[in-house]
Amino acid sequence: MYLLPCLIFAGSLFAATPLSTPSHIRPYRRPITTWIAPYAVKRSFEAIRVPQVAGILTHLDLQFWEPTSDGAIRLVEEPEVSLDAVEKLRNWGHEQGIRVMLCAFNGERDWDWPLAKHAFSDHCDGFVDSLVHEVDRLDLDGIDVDLEGPAQYESDKPAFLSFIAALSKEMHSRRKQLTVDSFCYIWNAPNQGWWADLFRSVDAVNCMGYDETGCAAPEWRSFAALKKAAGAHTDKLSIGMLSGRDKWQGSPLAEHLAWIEKDNTMGVAIWDAQFRSSAWKSTDVLKALASIRRGR
Repeated sequence: MYLLPCLIFAGSLFAATPLSTPSHIRPYRRPITTWIAPYAVKRSFEAIRVPQVAGILTHLDLQFWEPTSDGAIRLVEEPEVSLDAVEKLRNWGHEQGIRVMLCAFNGERDWDWPLAKHAFSDHCDGFVDSLVHEVDRLDLDGIDVDLEGPAQYESDKPAFLSFIAALSKEMHSRRKQLTVDSFCYIWNAPNQGWWADLFRSVDAVNCMGYDETGCAAPEWRSFAALKKAAGAHTDKLSIGMLSGRDKWQGSPLAEHLAWIEKDNTMGVAIWDAQFRSSAWKSTDVLKALASIRRGR
């Protein structure tokens, strides 16, 4: 397999091009994404099998994989995570017309950035190869990169962008998608300051603002500020929200979604698929999510 050398800077490469929709995927204008957390597989599967919820989702990200110190990947050691679970969720997702994505992350609780860096910087080619091989082997629809750092790590930005660009080339050559999860402002890694370069290679940036951002939040926390930061690529930005909350930043869930619906440029990324708050299953909220997915 030919892999683009990871020493080439991402900004010098190509912009991600629109992908044709596979026959088993439900058409959509704006993505509605949720994640299956590795510690809540059964509960999440029960929640998303509700027909009304299944009907509004476009992407199901399986947060089941982590890098190894030598740049390979492996399933995380959680009782509910297995290849059987991957197959079951993939088959169900495809039956519903949902893209099922491999999600690679570096620790739910401790943000092991050195481990992530070993993979995307020190072993970039092998890491890309491992991710691509797993997607091909398991017939998944793409990759969501959820490598998070607890500081800005600006010196690691070029290597991260080059890794994303190389992975993008492989995914798009297979007519599959690549998304990346980013912090909502200038802190941590990857962050808002990396978006302009990331947008060149990915199909979507999932903005992990969650309850720190909102439709009527002040200054950089507002949805309007996030949209402005995305610039010409606002159609590749998905606003993160928490499925366990029905109100944050002074506004109820319905008002946050109404803002996104009216704006008609951005998607929604929901952490996570347990949908603990009943507000997410209300008729008005499900209608708003369906409207966002369809677009105008």
